[in-house]
Amino acid sequence: MLITPFTIDFEWHSARECSYLPNPDASMILNEGSLTALLKSQSDQFRVDVLREQWLASNVLHKDLLGEQCRQIQCREVLLVCDDVARVYAQSWISTQASDLGVRQLGSRPLGEVLFQDESWQRSELEVACVNNLSGYDALLNDLQLPLQSMYARRRVFTNREAKIMVCEVFLPKVNYAAQLAK
Repeated sequence: MLITPFTIDFEWHSARECSYLPNPDASMILNEGSLTALLKSQSDQFRVDVLREQWLASNVLHKDLLGEQCRQIQCREVLLVCDDVARVYAQSWISTQASDLGVRQLGSRPLGEVLFQDESWQRSELEVACVNNLSGYDALLNDLQLPLQSMYARRRVFTNREAKIMVCEVFLPKVNYAAQLAK
């Protein structure tokens, strides 16, 4: 059975156009550095839960971001978990050239660590989107016992010669523990 990745076909805007986001995670969303490093610094325990990794035939959107030569991509979907709470859903599109450069079979190792520790990976401008249509994400949010509410996402493309990787991070709603305890 073919399991398709969650859609990330959002209305993307330059992060420079989004200097103010009405979200408590705005500084994290607009941060140009490694999200992995930032999340690790803000939590006692950090882990990557791999949802799925699969090879897909490239479509128009993949080719727009990764180049016309991109025929196939590895799609990696993970949750970034801090102190046992899922904070970010991340989806990466890894070109075959990038996979050949050692970005293959990461397991639970964060992709961000690989990309930010190797200076040969150049980063594109950060883009931001508001995720209002939760179709597809509703099951994930329900499974994680998170509220069904709008979220923000960010993406960028990392390039190392011919190799390209698109990383999209969707910031999951936070659980209001005080409100849950009051029930």
